[in-house]
Amino acid sequence: MTNIDSKLVGKLRDMTGAALMDCKRALQEANGDLEAAVDILRKKGLKNADKRAGRKAGAGRVHSIVSPDGRRGAMVLMTSETDFVPPTDDFKSLLERITQVAYDKRIGNASALLEQTLEGAPVAEALKALTGKCGENVEAPSVACFEVAKGAVGGYIHHDMKTAGFAAISTGASAAVAQEFLKELGMHIVFSRPQALERSQIPAEAVERERAVYAESDEVKSKPEDRRAKIVEGKLEKFFAGVALLEQPWFKDDKTTVRKKLTEALGADAKVEGFALFVVGA
Repeated sequence: MTNIDSKLVGKLRDMTGAALMDCKRALQEANGDLEAAVDILRKKGLKNADKRAGRKAGAGRVHSIVSPDGRRGAMVLMTSETDFVPPTDDFKSLLERITQVAYDKRIGNASALLEQTLEGAPVAEALKALTGKCGENVEAPSVACFEVAKGAVGGYIHHDMKTAGFAAISTGASAAVAQEFLKELGMHIVFSRPQALERSQIPAEAVERERAVYAESDEVKSKPEDRRAKIVEGKLEKFFAGVALLEQPWFKDDKTTVRKKLTEALGADAKVEGFALFVVGA
């Protein structure tokens, strides 16, 4: 039997919320493979074996800048190790300045932002300088920048400034109406945490992994063999509705979808061009 390190068992428990002995047995069966152990727990019908979002330790804040006409915007998440650092003037000032860089240079990813110049030096050096000053590791792990020719960019930052949803929409509706919907869409993104805009963007390997878990689950294997394929497909449809933004049930009314709500609020020509979810510690 594979000897499993207790730290690995603890990590699986933190990821899934499953009992320690269940985690140990799953890791032994998976020969120490963490992701395979998660799937084993799910196949055995342990409902709390789904990964929990936001479990990682950390602190930080989100900041955004949107153009006066609402058609271009940038959002940046900057993090530290504890909650003592984000409220400081040094942290807030640097976050505002690097968000301005992302906005001005139209930077939409973290690695590109680090290479940009801020006051004569790379953004990466400014983060290192603050790290040295405050004694905590300071990073900017999440960046988004959107721009539309016709429509609006905007979203929602939660009151604790640790989670945010940001999106861009093409629409012929007025800027005021579009911004109002974007705020609600941002709330939905924070609440529902989509992984992709639509199902076609979900990696094939992720879909096949889900299919395999469902097919081998105790629940499905207990059904008549001639019904299993249909049951698995039904579960996949629920999976897509859970992770694809446009298919998700609207956070204020689960009897409609984001796609339908978008059309209802902004018209049939409205289209979500992109979105981003920001979560401290994710």
